[in-house]
Amino acid sequence: MQIFGGGLLNVCEIGGGNGKLLYCLERKGILKSGLNYEVSKNRCDLAQKFSEILLSKNVKNINCNFLEDRKENEFDCIIMVDIVFQLISPLYDSAEAEMVQWLRRSLKKGGSLFLEIIDYSDILKYIEKENVLQTWEEFPEEDPFQYSLQKLSIDKDNNLVNEKTFIGRYNNMRDYFKNVIRSYTPEELVKLFSDNRFKVSVYSLAGQDVMVGKNVFRILAKKL
Repeated sequence: MQIFGGGLLNVCEIGGGNGKLLYCLERKGILKSGLNYEVSKNRCDLAQKFSEILLSKNVKNINCNFLEDRKENEFDCIIMVDIVFQLISPLYDSAEAEMVQWLRRSLKKGGSLFLEIIDYSDILKYIEKENVLQTWEEFPEEDPFQYSLQKLSIDKDNNLVNEKTFIGRYNNMRDYFKNVIRSYTPEELVKLFSDNRFKVSVYSLAGQDVMVGKNVFRILAKKL
């Protein structure tokens, strides 16, 4: 799996959080410019603080919806890890199509899209039988939260609904989040991107995730 061919790269990360990946590429001397799209203002502010600490010159952090920021043939590589692609797809009916169009339009010819995906097919099959899957996890002593309680279900569009409640270790602190995730098989993504004129390669990370039913893989799609 090769993207870097020796020259400096214009790289975009969607949902890059605190920007650590782009800063790492910058420090390795392979980044011409980096653009981090992050919809969370808190995370974007943190990314900007890291930029100041690291004296970054080539990374820009933008707190916005990337689909509203039009780009044309700008990037050598676009990165979407931590299932970001799967979180955007279920937002509304045309979200997937709009996202793929944006990605293709924004990449240079020969540019690469790098995705990290989880195929939740096994979990979805279990939930279809049992209606819901509930799990819990205990964290190490240094963590301010002692437990997380997870509830997985399926919505009317066959998306996975992941609800997590975190329980504080020394007080009654609670934290809660809910994600709606579209599950893809490798074959579905190969077809999606091939139909949109990408050359697609799939790399499995089977066995590297401890949660049963979570099949992690990576997609490298080169714009033709």
